[in-house]
Amino acid sequence: MWALFRIMVSATLTGVATPFYLHWADQQSEIQLDKMQKAVHFTPGAEPPLPNEVLAGAVGLGVSHFAVGRALRLGWLEAFLSLIIGIMLGVGVFLYRMAGEEP
Repeated sequence: MWALFRIMVSATLTGVATPFYLHWADQQSEIQLDKMQKAVHFTPGAEPPLPNEVLAGAVGLGVSHFAVGRALRLGWLEAFLSLIIGIMLGVGVFLYRMAGEEP
């Protein structure tokens, strides 16, 4: 019973953080694409398509999820399950918000 509660708490925290991360990563990627388009005539291939900050943020989100899982005394399988559930919830919220922004 308590294990299920801890899994849901961990998944909820990840589900809350994921939409914010995805929104920020989307903005950073758009900025990076603009930089790439401006630099295409002068330095071809000099700009990576995905900024390092976005990759570091993804790693940080994953590491913080497992740190919270350890604090909640979740096993690795339980923490991984809550990560999958949290990501699915977060992506769902992100897509729902994106659909609401479209005209």
